[in-house]
Amino acid sequence: MAKACPVNFRKINENQIRIQALLITLIAVVFVGTKWSPIPFLLLYDFTVRLFISPKLSPLVHIAIGVLKFFAIKKLLIDSGPKLFASKIGFVFALIIVVSVVLGLSDVATIFAIILAVCAGLEALFNYCIGCKFYQILRHFNII
Repeated sequence: MAKACPVNFRKINENQIRIQALLITLIAVVFVGTKWSPIPFLLLYDFTVRLFISPKLSPLVHIAIGVLKFFAIKKLLIDSGPKLFASKIGFVFALIIVVSVVLGLSDVATIFAIILAVCAGLEALFNYCIGCKFYQILRHFNII
C-alpha cells in the first residue's frame, strides 16, 4: 500500500508478502477442508516468529524467498507499516483459530480460518490487502 504514510521507514518486498499470503491461504483452506488440528498451530507459529522473534525462523518466509529466486521475480519495495499491521491481524486470527481448536469450538475455528483465507487470498491474488485498508482508516483518524 504505497499510499500510506511511512511509519517505520522500513521497506519490504511486496512480491514476497503476496507469496506468503498465498501460502497462508492454502494452509487455511486445507484446515477448513480437513479440520486437522496441527494446521492452525503451524499458522500461529509462523505469524509469531515472523512478527515477534525473527523472520528467519519462518517457514513461509523461506518458501516465499525460494519461489522468488526460482522464478527470478524482481523485488517490489513498499513501506512495511500497513503490511506489518495486517500481519498482526493475521496473528490474532491464527490465535483465535488455535484457541478455538483447543476448546473444541470447530465451527468458530472454521469461520475464522475462512476469513483468514479470504483476506490472504485477496492479497495474494489481487494485491488487495484488507488489513492495509483498516490501517489507512486508523491512520486517517490518528488512532495508530
